[in-house]
Amino acid sequence: MRTQRPRTFVADFETTVYEGQTFTEVWAAAIVETYTEDVTVVNSIDALFEIILGFKFSSIVYFHNLKFDGEFWINYLLKERKFKQAFKWNSDGKTGEFKLKTKLQSGEFIYSISNRGLWYSITIKNGPYYVELRDSLKLLPFSVKQLGNDFKTKHRKTSIEYEGYRRAGGIITEKEKEYIANDVLVVKEALEIMFNEGHDKMTIGSCCLSEYNAVCPFQGKQNRNGKTTFPDHFPNLYEIEFPVDEETGSPVYDYGAKNMGEYIRRSYRGGWCYCVDGKERIIYNQGTTADVNSLYPSMMHSESGNKYPIGEPTFWMGNYIPDEAKDGKHYYFVRVKTEFRIRPGFLPCIQIKGSPYYRPNEWLKTSEIRRRSDGTYCNKRKTLDGKIVSTAVVLTLTQTDFDLIREHYFLFNCEILDGCYFRAVSGLFDDYIDKYRTIKMTSKGARRTIAKLFLNNLYGKMATNTDSSFKIAEVKPDGTLTFKLVESVDTKKAGYIPIGSAITSYARNFTIRAAQKNYYGINNRGFIYADTDSIHCDLEPHELKGIRVDDNAFCCWKLESCWDKAVFIRQKTYAEHITHENQIPVQQLSNPKEPYWELKCAGMPENCKELFLASLDPKTKEVVTSEEWADMVKNSLSPEETEFLSETRDIKDFDIGLKVPGKLMPKHMPGGIVLESKEFTMRSVSFIV
Repeated sequence: MRTQRPRTFVADFETTVYEGQTFTEVWAAAIVETYTEDVTVVNSIDALFEIILGFKFSSIVYFHNLKFDGEFWINYLLKERKFKQAFKWNSDGKTGEFKLKTKLQSGEFIYSISNRGLWYSITIKNGPYYVELRDSLKLLPFSVKQLGNDFKTKHRKTSIEYEGYRRAGGIITEKEKEYIANDVLVVKEALEIMFNEGHDKMTIGSCCLSEYNAVCPFQGKQNRNGKTTFPDHFPNLYEIEFPVDEETGSPVYDYGAKNMGEYIRRSYRGGWCYCVDGKERIIYNQGTTADVNSLYPSMMHSESGNKYPIGEPTFWMGNYIPDEAKDGKHYYFVRVKTEFRIRPGFLPCIQIKGSPYYRPNEWLKTSEIRRRSDGTYCNKRKTLDGKIVSTAVVLTLTQTDFDLIREHYFLFNCEILDGCYFRAVSGLFDDYIDKYRTIKMTSKGARRTIAKLFLNNLYGKMATNTDSSFKIAEVKPDGTLTFKLVESVDTKKAGYIPIGSAITSYARNFTIRAAQKNYYGINNRGFIYADTDSIHCDLEPHELKGIRVDDNAFCCWKLESCWDKAVFIRQKTYAEHITHENQIPVQQLSNPKEPYWELKCAGMPENCKELFLASLDPKTKEVVTSEEWADMVKNSLSPEETEFLSETRDIKDFDIGLKVPGKLMPKHMPGGIVLESKEFTMRSVSFIV
């Protein structure tokens, strides 16, 4: 049943791509209202805007990937329609703020582009009405093709030849009309499913948080003053500053942060992605890949035994940890200054970001600094004022991380500077997770896909930071757009960072300990590679130790695949020739297939992966029959891609230095963006210092 919402539409652009072009424009556009199938196809952005201007109501129009389509809109609004950006500069000329939407004048527009270049919305004032262009990719983070497959939509994405001379105002063929109409209909159907479930926030993360807030154990409970206890349990720690001396105005004690939220945030880190040094770039035979079932939901659920911090912290100063912080009823964070070196036979689990001395994505074996010149290490460094000091580092850690590093490292000259502890409870997320776990296990198609989204996207909202800096567009002399970063004076609503940091810490701990139990050194069989929720070992399934195997249960592992050949290059880059899925030969699956290569490569698009696989020696691969490859062949290959296929390769060619044509890179042009075909190169990682 249709829910009460603003009039909502889905739209899409097709833009010009041809050799030698110096500008780009929209040659086809489609729009359809949700809960209808009345698609209108026009041949320019101007024609689409006239349709929107004709709305006698405020509306929301979704584009699937507003970062691309939005640049055409801003070009058009600024240069063709002479609309004005509705923001104003503060007096210093460096910081800015948007006017409130209610104060927009007709002919003005605003937009939300984060400091990291993430596009969320564009809002246009048209007389008394507003048109809000939203990014449906933020709500449904899948390609249009995947949306059709996962949501089992009636309409599915088709394909056309993208390159070739076309222009705004030209003739659109019936096949082209069908193509763009299907694109908007697939997204429309998926959005309708979300809307019918009540999920209509700007992003999937916001939908998750809204759902959680409704079932949180503290929601609706009141304190003695009759006020809800929710803010008491999840206060904004970024608003709580440390005590200052009344006479000097200086902090009573330097915790190394401006406020409690900033202090805790320094303990926040992502997943554990690690390739064992000495095991990279080697061909392995016979192995198993094990994946944790729903890693983050598992760690959040009370079945894990994990407890989570709530409320405001109690801080301490000095080289100790209070007994109360370690009593099992509390969860603590600690700041330490230390030098460290990995213990023999142990895997690294310390990562330092924001330092010129260490690669930000490297899991370190020592605090000593590696020289750029010869790769050797030194335990001293020179400060800016010329002093020679040790390479001791200051780390802010969760108690989970602190326990782990004390097991994996020798710590030298280790001093606890300070820390804080919170009251800790379990079961905070059980009602929320149980709901979507049940849906995932008992449903298929769209409902199962939505359940997976809600299981996997809540934890990130807990770590939302306060930085509300944004980007604004400026037209350059050559007619292209550039985007200028504006440091905002305002702060956005923050997540409750102690929980966000604890969740990721528990998750790393779970994966690292499983990898450690299967690691026997670089010269022995065992653990090779991990990526957040998976471990890859050249071991048979029965040889894996320390993991509980169950295809569905929380805190358990699924033996995702077995392979007869694999190579691991670096983080996020590996290839495995899959022979079994869940210990069943792939030829005996309900949907039988031949053994196949699975490639992961950071930065390499899917079409480049397909092209590489198609170039493999037939003796080392099965025939590539994926839909992606079929589409590539149907739409014809470029001369560079054809030339690439003329050379026969082996999986050994999947290595540093590999070059594959066909990577589409955005290029700003007058009018918008053109995706230019470039060559993907697998590069090595160099030392920082």
